[in-house]
Amino acid sequence: MKTYAELNSLLVDDYLDLLNIAKQVGDEEWKDSILQALKEEVDSNHHVDSTEVRQDLWNQFEDINEQMHDLLMQLKHTDSPEDKEQIIELIWGLKIDRHAITRKLETMSRASAGTPKP
Repeated sequence: MKTYAELNSLLVDDYLDLLNIAKQVGDEEWKDSILQALKEEVDSNHHVDSTEVRQDLWNQFEDINEQMHDLLMQLKHTDSPEDKEQIIELIWGLKIDRHAITRKLETMSRASAGTPKP
């Protein structure tokens, strides 16, 4: 089940994809309507409690840590080079996901503190 933040991110990504298509085909009216819809979507999400989103991100972070711990235990107990390689790839993917969550949390902290992004 996707979280609210994930669904919202997917929606914004979809709008941006459509915006790129509208620009490519040169349809200014469509581009303007997409920009307006995107602005309305962003404006409507200002009411979302950032504490809820932050807690959701921390939950995801903790879940990733648990998955990484389980994979490290599997890695420790496997002798198969193929299994080790597959486990290491999974761990790297989780590390990338965890880094993305960390960046989002840092961005939220800076935004709430009024600090601009470097």
